[in-house]
Amino acid sequence: MPKTSRPPIVALVLLLVLGLVAAPAQAETAEQLRKKRDAARAKRAQIAARIDSLKASDQELEGAVSTLNKQVVAQQANADAARQAVQAALNAVAQADAELGATEQQIATLKKAVIERAVAAYVRPQEDAFTGVMGARDINEASRRSSMLSEVANRNSDAIDRLRAAREDFAIKQAKAREARDVAAERRQAVLARLSELQKAQAEKQRLSAALEARIADYQREADAVAAAESGLTALIQQKQAARASRSAGDPGTDGRVSGAGLIWPVRGPVTSGYGQRWGRMHAGIDIGAGTGVPIRAAKGGEVIFSGTMSGYGNAIIVDHGGGFTTLYAHQSRLAARDGQSVGQGDIIGYVGSTGRSTGPHLHFETRVNGSPRNPRNYLP
Repeated sequence: MPKTSRPPIVALVLLLVLGLVAAPAQAETAEQLRKKRDAARAKRAQIAARIDSLKASDQELEGAVSTLNKQVVAQQANADAARQAVQAALNAVAQADAELGATEQQIATLKKAVIERAVAAYVRPQEDAFTGVMGARDINEASRRSSMLSEVANRNSDAIDRLRAAREDFAIKQAKAREARDVAAERRQAVLARLSELQKAQAEKQRLSAALEARIADYQREADAVAAAESGLTALIQQKQAARASRSAGDPGTDGRVSGAGLIWPVRGPVTSGYGQRWGRMHAGIDIGAGTGVPIRAAKGGEVIFSGTMSGYGNAIIVDHGGGFTTLYAHQSRLAARDGQSVGQGDIIGYVGSTGRSTGPHLHFETRVNGSPRNPRNYLP
């Protein structure tokens, strides 16, 4: 063979060897990735379980429930797989016990046969081979007697060998049965651990699911109450704005345009529910999470055109900033500004509470143009 043909062959062999070596590495990597995915899923579930259902946003709460639902499904699958493994182990124990019992029966039968032959040999001793053969009348009878004696001896030896083999087999099957029982016991422990994890995941999921369902129900009741007051609120704002405009006629303080900036956040906290359609209802503002009694500050300077109790909103204040632009602050525990009062940006006008139709302590904040709601996030910094 020419020397020039060797390098391709060597290269092919190297590729094959490398391929064989690389295969286990890829399998190991896949197993590592699976473990990482499982660990990441468990970590997400732990984070979801720790979420504060009162302070979390609607999206965060829904996401947490979804994560825990997936975790429950995964844990259920793990528990089912563990149960199947236990059943398989119990089947192996049953099979090992059956084989052990059959071998015990075989030993008893062989032992009985050996004892019977020993007793028979003692009661009716056979003549030895030499006497038997020498006492024959002719060569044919001698040959027949020799064969019979050999057969009897072989049968006795075979029975003893079979008994010895059966006992060795019994020892092996006994060890197999012990191993099967150990495996079954380990898998029972695994099932208990899986069931414990499943029960924990179900409890966590149930807690947040109940919180989400309660929030949805409260939100829908709040939205329905606000919707019922919507037409009256719009009319009230327009009426108050008209009255204020007539009092300040000739005042060049506004050019009629609605500013897209210039507001500050009325309270510090996370937005727990955004503006727009949510769970089949329209949310006319944003909910800002804050504890009861936290001061509420005017997002912009203006005149208070409403300070009192309003259906759905509870204790509420509406501030007119001119140009048809108003802000509304609802569910207050206590009002700190009166109707007709002028307030500057940042002035305290009330305190966070949960009056009216409310899902817990928070500030419901709205921005309206000519009485119609607009997304407050378009005006806040």
